[in-house]
Amino acid sequence: MNAMGLFRRRPGDDRTWGMRLTETFLPIFGPASIRRTPPVPPSAEDLAREAALRDSLQVVTRADGHPYVVERRAGPES
Repeated sequence: MNAMGLFRRRPGDDRTWGMRLTETFLPIFGPASIRRTPPVPPSAEDLAREAALRDSLQVVTRADGHPYVVERRAGPES
């Protein structure tokens, strides 16, 4: 197989040229960012920050189905 055969679009292949190029290099460079050590647990500071964000923000879904984040209203929750 010649090098140009790697980049040529095959019938029924709907990938962009960039995706075909990227997938060409996967056998050489491998998938991105493989971590070989166990995951690092989040620190207490990170957990506290996340809890504060979850308490002050909420996700709302628009009528068209797209979610967005808004501040929670002050006052008792119902």
